[in-house]
Amino acid sequence: MAKKKARRKPPRTQERRTRPKRDAAASGYWDVTHQPLQCLAFLLPLVLLYEFGMALSYRHMPFSQRPDLASRRLLDWFFSLFGVQSLYLPGLLLVFVLLAWQIASRFPWRVSLRPVVGMYAESLLLAVPVLLLNNWIPSLWSLSDAAPESHWLGVVLLAAQRGDAMDVLLLSVGAGIYEELVFRLIIITLITMLLADVLKMRQMWAVAAAVIISSLLFAAHHYEPIGSEPWAYDSFAFRSAAGAYLAAVFVLRGFGLAVGCHIFYDVLAYVL
Repeated sequence: MAKKKARRKPPRTQERRTRPKRDAAASGYWDVTHQPLQCLAFLLPLVLLYEFGMALSYRHMPFSQRPDLASRRLLDWFFSLFGVQSLYLPGLLLVFVLLAWQIASRFPWRVSLRPVVGMYAESLLLAVPVLLLNNWIPSLWSLSDAAPESHWLGVVLLAAQRGDAMDVLLLSVGAGIYEELVFRLIIITLITMLLADVLKMRQMWAVAAAVIISSLLFAAHHYEPIGSEPWAYDSFAFRSAAGAYLAAVFVLRGFGLAVGCHIFYDVLAYVL
């Protein structure tokens, strides 16, 4: 009677191949923070805080007299070209862009809570180098031994001068959201596409050029006639360097963390 042949076991490498793949939503923290839906989950509470906070704080004041962000005025001007005007259009634009990006990227439609908490902590850490820039760069222009003046990255200076902590908080949140939307997500993406896809520049050089151009535009928009501040070399130098840093955070760590870093810096600059 012939013996039954023993069933050959698959090699160990084959066993490893048959294991189910990890869900993209359960991937590492570094990758998750780049996903548009995860960024939206991180940013949506901040968008709601700013929009509803401003609406409640200034409900008795005409819209034209409310403290506003230059980046939001740029977005309002863009919408006016199409004959559309609304108080909440910039916030809706942010949500629309992230959802469209999510659809185009085909990431899974799942949000993890733990990375959202981690993004708030990382944003706080990423804001520390900007605080150091704030102390170092303006001091290069100063001939005295006086402590350098703090520079904000939005119109937070106006609220800080009035000593209104709620205004500072709201405008810090708004500046982080809408300045990063305009100068990082929109401008860097469009310039990179133009240089790399249309003009066939190498991707690395296209991104580098987009970072430099967006940083200079970001710094310049704070001053008249777009912004409300008079020209100053020291604050322009600081804002250009800070813009380059935020652009690097955007490229390497994603849009959500660039926004979080910007917000935490403005708040810490006021508190410290």
